[in-house]
Amino acid sequence: MTPKVSVIVPCYNQARFLEETLLSVKTQTFTNWECIIVDDGSTDNSKKLSLHWCESDKRFKYFYKNNGGLSSARNYGLNKAIGSYVQFLDSDDLIHPEKFETQLKDLKESEISISNYFSFIDGTDNAAPHRYLSPFLSEENYKREIIWDWEYRKSIPCHTVLFDKKLIEKHKLTFNENLPNHEDWVFWSQLFYFSKSISNNKAELARYRIHNRSMSVDYRLMRRGFLKAAKDLKYFFKSQNEKELALLCKAKYKEIYNRGRVPFLKLLKSKIYSKLVPIYRYVKKN
Repeated sequence: MTPKVSVIVPCYNQARFLEETLLSVKTQTFTNWECIIVDDGSTDNSKKLSLHWCESDKRFKYFYKNNGGLSSARNYGLNKAIGSYVQFLDSDDLIHPEKFETQLKDLKESEISISNYFSFIDGTDNAAPHRYLSPFLSEENYKREIIWDWEYRKSIPCHTVLFDKKLIEKHKLTFNENLPNHEDWVFWSQLFYFSKSISNNKAELARYRIHNRSMSVDYRLMRRGFLKAAKDLKYFFKSQNEKELALLCKAKYKEIYNRGRVPFLKLLKSKIYSKLVPIYRYVKKN
């Protein structure tokens, strides 16, 4: 029996990108899939557009829910999924037509497949090399690397991954809806921890859109979320009696904390300099 892939597409006021995203699912060479569109309280025309796709192809399924955030929408989609494999796809990103066909071959030997990806600037086909980090982890040491290398040395966009749904069913894994961000890191770290093997696929099977929203994040909020996620992971691994991984999360917390700090003397010099410069310019002018 041919396995089914469940594609989960959370959408919140992203109608301008949604059609292109759904088209990238529609054109998959592997055809046994369902695409679950989770409208997380959109106020644009996401519903109208989604229903049009559902009418033209019954493999698309539309669900509306009150706004609860990305984690809530993904969890909602997971509860609706009936496929053997799961593909997350954000409503502004794209996947290659041969993604499912290619990665399902990987999943005959492993439980998780990670593909390469191409970062592009919205509105163009131009690469955004400054927004690319390798998604590939060592197939021998991936459970440590996904903790330690996340964000600073490695990046795994959600749509690069295709995985066996049995992993989340057996271990009751969901996205943490209490985290303001970095919930994907926690989810992947737990998923990878419970898996027995992964595959790295060097083909660029995912396209990652970079636009203004991607460049204007609240750095302080992101850092706070990252620190909270590291704490949550530490407690998770403690609960699994994984002392080494819990210690690694503690070390990661310190790395995140230290990366976000501005040394006191440097900060003081900066403040003094900013006050002296206008005084110097005034004196020079007069």
